[in-house]
Amino acid sequence: MILPILGGPTGSGKTSLSQALDPKRFEIVSFDSRQVYRDLPVGTTAPTPQESSTIRHWLVGFLNADESINANQFSLLAREAIRDIQSRGKIPFLIGGTGFYLRAFLLGMYPVPNVPNETKVYVSQLSLERARELLQKEDPKAMETLSEKDGYRIKRALEVVLTGVLWSDVSKETVGGYLADHPTVKLIGHWMDWPREILYKRINGRVEEIASAMLEETKLVVSKYGPDCPGLRTLGYNFALAFLNGMIDSNTFIEQLAQSHRNYAKRQITWFKKESFLSPISYDAAVQLYTNIEQR
Repeated sequence: MILPILGGPTGSGKTSLSQALDPKRFEIVSFDSRQVYRDLPVGTTAPTPQESSTIRHWLVGFLNADESINANQFSLLAREAIRDIQSRGKIPFLIGGTGFYLRAFLLGMYPVPNVPNETKVYVSQLSLERARELLQKEDPKAMETLSEKDGYRIKRALEVVLTGVLWSDVSKETVGGYLADHPTVKLIGHWMDWPREILYKRINGRVEEIASAMLEETKLVVSKYGPDCPGLRTLGYNFALAFLNGMIDSNTFIEQLAQSHRNYAKRQITWFKKESFLSPISYDAAVQLYTNIEQR
């Protein structure tokens, strides 16, 4: 059994490539932590209704903006989607930009304890410097394995440590990965690689296209769920809220939105480069490769 996978930074053409696939043979399982929100299709650049009608996309637009989901819950839904697709003789095609979700699904997650919400809030409000100090004090072995600049992982480790469990203990091996449960699966995995200046030009152009509609989208979501809902804490909506609250002008909104997307793309590329199950590929080569995949 094959499992095609295509990662890529924002603006790299993942949805466009999906439109070149034969819908009689493939269905898409989206690995995008932002496109899960049905109320936020513009700012998350989710597949349009027309694109979704061309080929089915799973795990897109199934949550309200006041809901949230974690990687473990997402992985379970992805398994269900893959089973459904395969039961009908089709090929599930994993496409997305959220490398953490993709890795958690394929390779499993660390067996960490549940972290109380108040602990998460406390850690989220710490500066990176303070979080490093606390983790160094409570679990110095954990700090030896983490980059001092990796705020996400440092704070995640600290959350676990504050429950009384050492991160250095629970992070020794992952459990629950799809590949461990399906050892005969053959991965065909790549990430979309563009020259950086071209990718940034694509991102800037996209931001220009979505900026106005994104503001209207944000207004509607605020009216339904309030400005603090989980959906509006995803990439870029903080700038939309700042504009709507009169804190920045339209030019600044567009500039900051574009910069945040470029920074995000850079982080995504860094993540994908480290994944052993993904190799770089150009857009044209990806179209050629994936449209000619045969089930075997």
